[in-house]
Amino acid sequence: MTVSWPKDTAKAFGNELIHAEHNLHQNTLFSDEGLAKILDDYPRDELGLWTFGGHTEGLGTAIKGKAPSLSGAEIMEAVRTGHFWLNLRRANLKLDYLADIGDDIFGSLADAAERKLRKQDMGLLISSPCVHVNYHLDIPLVALFQISGEKRLWLYPADETHSPSDQVEDIVHSRREEDLTFKNGFDDNATVIDLKPGMGITWPQAAPHRVQNADCVNVSLSCEYMTLPALMKANAIYTNGILRSKLGMNPQTGRRVTPSIVGKAVAAQAIKKVTRRPQVASSTPVTFELDLSAENYARPL
Repeated sequence: MTVSWPKDTAKAFGNELIHAEHNLHQNTLFSDEGLAKILDDYPRDELGLWTFGGHTEGLGTAIKGKAPSLSGAEIMEAVRTGHFWLNLRRANLKLDYLADIGDDIFGSLADAAERKLRKQDMGLLISSPCVHVNYHLDIPLVALFQISGEKRLWLYPADETHSPSDQVEDIVHSRREEDLTFKNGFDDNATVIDLKPGMGITWPQAAPHRVQNADCVNVSLSCEYMTLPALMKANAIYTNGILRSKLGMNPQTGRRVTPSIVGKAVAAQAIKKVTRRPQVASSTPVTFELDLSAENYARPL
């Protein structure tokens, strides 16, 4: 497997959208049969299974499900003809035969960016034709590699207008999923990327985005990671969330690492050490089970 990054990646990293090229789409692991095997081998209770409503203003509709009893081939059939989005998080750590791919991807980016990449999590995304993924952001940095199918991604500025601080803080504190409130006018400030097999991108931390699949099954690798500055920023957001909820303050976190961000990051680590943090499950309840005999393959629970 090869991943090629631009020569100026180190200079642009963290501040700009960066494009890459790869040959992952030639790997038979990601054929229909290979994907069915991956689904059979991946821990079924950890499979992220979602369906979404149409794209609208406001907060998007995300519906969570489960698929405890279907085979990998049956799940793939539901994806091909239904309206579902699968996320196999940490696939590089859960399945030995995907570990080398994760190592190659993260190694290539670390070399090109001249950074140490921490908390490496390679998720496998498998989704139905025409699925729209809600407007949202990821707290870690993300590199996305398109393997099969085509999709359009809208990338928005990581600022107070497009991702209000209180919403981002709620995400960091696991008080909400990653979805944000969308306004149609945001599209005026979006960068639009049409992703096809062999293409990859990475973008600045916490930049909001949404995705629309073309009329075809899509397979991608979503590779989340952290750098030391990204970790400091995430921890500073954690402290800001406490300052807002406990003290009524209105803090914000800029994109650059400043002495204020470093101080808040240190404070977050201290708070986490003395505070017993409960294990927070997803804020979205499971409301359907994947069933090929049910209407739209979704049997309500």
